[in-house]
Amino acid sequence: MLRKVNFKHSDEQLKKEIKPILAYDIAQSYHELDEMEKKRLLHVIGLDKLTDMFVELDVDDQLDVLSHLEEVRKKSLFRNMESDDLKEFIEDIDEELRPDMFALFSKVKAKTISLLLTYEEDTAASIMSTDFMVVSVNDTIKEATDHVIKESRDQDYIDTIFVVDDDKRIVGLIDLKDLIRARSNSSLSKIMFEDFQFVYQEETIEKAIQTVVDYDRNVIPVLDSDDHVIGIVTADDIFDEVFETVESDYQKMALLSDHESSSSAWIRSKQRLPWLMIAVVLNLLIASFLSIFEATLAEVTAIVLFQPLILGMAGNIGTQALAVTILGIHKNEFDGKNIPKNHVFKEMMIGLFNSLLLGVAAFIFVTAFLSFFPTQDSQLPYQMGIVVFIAVSLSMFVSALMGVFVPMILHRYDQDPSTASGPIMTTINDLVALVIYFGLATLAFL
Repeated sequence: MLRKVNFKHSDEQLKKEIKPILAYDIAQSYHELDEMEKKRLLHVIGLDKLTDMFVELDVDDQLDVLSHLEEVRKKSLFRNMESDDLKEFIEDIDEELRPDMFALFSKVKAKTISLLLTYEEDTAASIMSTDFMVVSVNDTIKEATDHVIKESRDQDYIDTIFVVDDDKRIVGLIDLKDLIRARSNSSLSKIMFEDFQFVYQEETIEKAIQTVVDYDRNVIPVLDSDDHVIGIVTADDIFDEVFETVESDYQKMALLSDHESSSSAWIRSKQRLPWLMIAVVLNLLIASFLSIFEATLAEVTAIVLFQPLILGMAGNIGTQALAVTILGIHKNEFDGKNIPKNHVFKEMMIGLFNSLLLGVAAFIFVTAFLSFFPTQDSQLPYQMGIVVFIAVSLSMFVSALMGVFVPMILHRYDQDPSTASGPIMTTINDLVALVIYFGLATLAFL
């Protein structure tokens, strides 16, 4: 989008050209600008759009933006940012840079960010924002409305307002639209929701996500042990957290750590190559190990025809069981780190049923195929069909069990179950399937 902007125009003309461009689109194109264009952009862009753009940038570009801003402009930017976005920025930068950044914060903001940084990263408090509004339960509608109008800041979330008693304990919440439509002399209790959902500061992010999803709320309060509102978690926070978790898990499952879409082809290649090289080495070891079946391969050439079938079916059912198990772990569907017997039993039954059913289908297919297209081997078609039937059924069942137990074992020992996928797991599945297949053929025909 910014490539269509002529940065040689006057400030007024440049402002007009940039005005219709969304902050997200500016952020996506920022790294493509040269030094002169960056200076011109940051000189004419408004504070609100600068703030929105800054939040969308990666940390390197954020630091680049700050390097082009004067100190007063930096302070204004940080003052305008929501507390959770500012906390995320501080977490992303190197520790030696943090004191310089804190020096630009107001005393209240610095204290707030310091507090947010103390929370454990998997707790609801770690993703909360402290930009919210509270009113007293003793206020009238007019008093509450006046308070919101006078005290709210641009970054405050005011769609939902929290009601507290004289001890600052939460007693309910009010939607802004209800506050606006209510009669000015009425009491807040008439429009206040007393049945509301919340999470405590020490509860997990997963608990916050589940609460927002289950009760379809745009925001929930985060409470301390005395039921004081210390922050809020919005639906946007939940969306960002879910997106980052899914992206992170997908990268781990593919063994692609630290992946950035803006990275060059060379950097991406360096990230992926080590794991692919490991997979190559493992496959070479498998080839060396399988050389013990050389006599079987020489005697029964038809065995090679159905090798992709064995590997493909074992890999597919293993991936299904793996995905369902990892999803259950992430959704806290299981009882802590104990083995979920119901889940294991169901997946075993599913694996057994599908393995036998597809094994029968493989037997029919192999027997029919070799009947119409016979090889020079001495074995009868049905004999090869029986071997493939047993190999498919057994390798699929074993692969399904691995898909269930491997992520559970990793989770039990505090390892990320997402790492149970990727090239290494695929290679192990292939090894097991091939040993079963070639081993059965050796026993049957030699």
